[in-house]
Amino acid sequence: MTGADHDHERFAAAFHRGAEDASAALATWLDRPVTLVVERFVSLPIVAALAALGSGEEPICGCAMRITGAVSGVLLLAAADRAGLALAETLLERPEGSCTSWGELERSAVIETANIVGCAYLNAICAALGPERADGILPSPPIFLRDYPEPVMEAALLEQPTAADTVLLAQTGFVIDGASFRCGLVFVPDAASLAALVNDGVEPGPRP
Repeated sequence: MTGADHDHERFAAAFHRGAEDASAALATWLDRPVTLVVERFVSLPIVAALAALGSGEEPICGCAMRITGAVSGVLLLAAADRAGLALAETLLERPEGSCTSWGELERSAVIETANIVGCAYLNAICAALGPERADGILPSPPIFLRDYPEPVMEAALLEQPTAADTVLLAQTGFVIDGASFRCGLVFVPDAASLAALVNDGVEPGPRP
């Protein structure tokens, strides 16, 4: 197994563990059965990640968290606009199709979900980096974004000085009380953090 293969498996395991922890945390918060499953995990260029998030012809919604600490960068949880509204309906226990626009309650419900999911994933990533990087990963409060894929990614990276060319994408399935949703979780380390990971021997290598 090459170093890149080992690194990819290490981060993939972290994202799968993050899904398990997020499932438990959301189930406790919602008092309902919740399962998150990482259906596909890849590292790829930002342009390819944009294509995976949407066609560019339909808007998407997302919540972005700025990260500092052991690793710096951005974590973005994004979904097709209708899937995001359907998630808000389930979170708010409203009838299917009743949420047609992003009001304050819809945004708040999705932001809180992103906060719980994001923190679970970040804790798993931090654990994957090993005890030598025990200073942790500190997230900012999530911000809500809604636009086409490219502007959403640009807005998420607005305060990041230099984004790395390679990002980690976990395409994830949500099942909440029997209702299913699809989203993409994108982790974009900044260039300095990626260089530090390379020096530590944990660079996530490019995958097809």
